[in-house]
Amino acid sequence: MKKKKWNLYGPDGNIKYWHDLRKELSSFFSRQSGGGSVIVWAAFGFNGKVGLAFSDDRQNSPKYIETLENHLVRFAENIGGGNWEYQHDNAPIHTSNAKKNYLNSKNITVLEWPPMSPDLNPIENVWCIMSQKVYENGGQFYSVNALKAAIESAWYKYEPEILQTLIMSLEKRVYDVILNNGKTLNY
Repeated sequence: MKKKKWNLYGPDGNIKYWHDLRKELSSFFSRQSGGGSVIVWAAFGFNGKVGLAFSDDRQNSPKYIETLENHLVRFAENIGGGNWEYQHDNAPIHTSNAKKNYLNSKNITVLEWPPMSPDLNPIENVWCIMSQKVYENGGQFYSVNALKAAIESAWYKYEPEILQTLIMSLEKRVYDVILNNGKTLNY
């Protein structure tokens, strides 16, 4: 599980690009203050993925609990099993007592994830690949709805086998981080 911010004008940090000098320069539009963005929450497991949860603003603990109730709990019920653990980072909304109490009340086990640890959550790989699809060819969006549609398209086209491979790679990645003394890996 993880959330990601998506911008109308392109991915964060996308300020340079290459172009063929023999061809006419592509035009890009600009907006005051970036023009808009959307925050997306998603989760997946070995047997499937949740429907995306969109938010236009920062989440707090009550909003996060609502997202979990409307998306994670339904997803867990649909995949039909209690043999799974929930993974998230140590953001303040993830560590609040209200959120902990909520997950306990639903008998959801949370994978222990030490603070200041490398972020090995497999969904980071998913966000990267989706971002390449959403923003391919310098893609920019004129509306939040168009951006949401592109994000949904990339999410629902994601092959289950890729998600399963990412999950199965987690143990090896953690081991590699330990062998590499906590330094960044090339995944």
